[in-house]
Amino acid sequence: MVTEQQRASAAVFSFSRSNNPNILTVSASSAQVQCDSNPNAICTVPHGVRLIMSSSLNVPALIVRGEVYWRDVDQLDDEQYLCAGYVAVEGNGKFIMNVGSPSDTSSTKKAWIYIKDNGAVHPQGRSRFFGGVGASTTSINNFGPTIDITGRKMSRTWSLLAQPFKNNEVSLKLLHSPIRMGWKVGDRIGISPTQKGSDGTGHTYKIVGLDDDGTVTVDTPNTNEKKAIFLPPKQAVYNEETRTASLLSAEVVNLSRNIIITGDDLRHVPCENNVSHTSGCKCSEHKTKCTVGLHTAQMNEGTMRIRNVRVEKCGQRGIVGKYCLHFHRLSSCPDCEFSNNAVEHSHQRGIIVHGTHQTNVENNVLWDVRGAGIYIEDGNEMANTIKYNVVICPWSLAHPTLHGCTIPGTDNAESDTPLNQAGIYMDTAANDMIGNRASNSFNGLLLQASGSGKGAAYGRVCTNHLAFGRWEGNTFHGHSRFGLYSLGGSTPRNTDQSIEADGFNLNQGTCAALTNDGLDRGKPVSILNNVDYDTVFVGHYNAGDMQHRGHTSHGNNNLIYWKETKNFADGCAAHLSDGYYAHGNMALPDQGTFIIERTVFDVYVVLEANRE
Repeated sequence: MVTEQQRASAAVFSFSRSNNPNILTVSASSAQVQCDSNPNAICTVPHGVRLIMSSSLNVPALIVRGEVYWRDVDQLDDEQYLCAGYVAVEGNGKFIMNVGSPSDTSSTKKAWIYIKDNGAVHPQGRSRFFGGVGASTTSINNFGPTIDITGRKMSRTWSLLAQPFKNNEVSLKLLHSPIRMGWKVGDRIGISPTQKGSDGTGHTYKIVGLDDDGTVTVDTPNTNEKKAIFLPPKQAVYNEETRTASLLSAEVVNLSRNIIITGDDLRHVPCENNVSHTSGCKCSEHKTKCTVGLHTAQMNEGTMRIRNVRVEKCGQRGIVGKYCLHFHRLSSCPDCEFSNNAVEHSHQRGIIVHGTHQTNVENNVLWDVRGAGIYIEDGNEMANTIKYNVVICPWSLAHPTLHGCTIPGTDNAESDTPLNQAGIYMDTAANDMIGNRASNSFNGLLLQASGSGKGAAYGRVCTNHLAFGRWEGNTFHGHSRFGLYSLGGSTPRNTDQSIEADGFNLNQGTCAALTNDGLDRGKPVSILNNVDYDTVFVGHYNAGDMQHRGHTSHGNNNLIYWKETKNFADGCAAHLSDGYYAHGNMALPDQGTFIIERTVFDVYVVLEANRE
């Protein structure tokens, strides 16, 4: 264990002056950099110093207050690593990494950030940490640490089966050319389950052949048929401008990247009584051990951009705030981005946006993430763009030991355990949700609008009445409870929530149902062109001023399950508009006028009105 006393006397690299008189530069190949001769040393890149990663570096722990540069031109070998118990970028430090630039798709270089399980503990990031640590939560986000990591780009990280992938076949057909997507022979791919009700199993393969016509040849024969069904648009439903097909087809995700954030295997650690829930594995009535891997975070201030990277063996189950990819209380951060990444084998959620606004979370693929895949944490988060991500649970809920992607021992049973685990979980709808897909988890997307927020937002935001962002084109399938699901009284209203107020409601009176003049505060929302199929439920408990427009619901036990609602504040909008429903029950609410317009009820549909 690295003590605070040892931290205070941490080793500092010895550097020589570069051609730039304002900065000292040292190469990672320099003998002075290799400070791992002392197992308790903490190596520090001080302010005004730039470390060039020209060779592999293995140190007990690394603090960056100056700059670390790791680029194509710096890395001389085909493979290179940075190995440390933690890597913490502090102050105004920078960690800049670009290996396999987007313009060089032929690059074969690989780079590894390897987080060791060696007992090193950072005061804020704690053990097995990679990330940025800002000074406070109140600073204007023009300063603070910068982490910018970019790997070899793919034009697409996922596709869909263009035709069924049948038993004993070794060639599958995609909707997109794997060559044009930037996929390569040797890449690992995962194919989602397509059974109903969290009863499926996903499978991974290695690519051994590619063709521009969408054909991918894999290393082993398929043992579990994967569906590919395409529902054509219905003339009675869609006009010429909005007509679209529904793609009821297995997702195929690429899990390989040339930059890998990894580390020692996850390890069970015993609980302790004299630690906090954020600093260690604190004992509780139902928890005697925690499962600990690496975790990443940008904390309090600064900017993090991680693109085209694989993150694995991550999450610290039972220790609060330790996740695979994590924006932590950054306030407004429009330059923050997680995109085109692959997250695999996590034991506490996947991608987390916490107390942060205006970030971009795009085209990430998540596989074998225990608990929620994408998690919007406290309820004050606003204007984050969550789009075109794919969350796949590859395990059946009936699996005797894994129980799907559920996991006990976290701080939120609703998002992670069999109570209500979800591919995407959020306490607020005030973010854009566009083109995301989730498969085989307990729920697809769960909006748990509890009403008062959590953590720093508790009592400062009315989460069940916040206005929606843009929700369009999301697909959820194979879930044993709900696909799209809002729980609690989700009734969007015109409140005073704003990014300037850090997403809080300064005047709780604006959360009330009526204005002082007796007018309805409802702010109607249209959930547009969502697709739900082969699940058990779709819908809401108590939800008002909420419309499903262009909704396709097919093969679900309950195509809609909706307990209570209200008339729209605009006085005329329909609850269901331009939709298509087939093979299931319509469990309609028994409160308020429920309006349906321009909607097709196709074969095997039962209308259950006034279900209560």
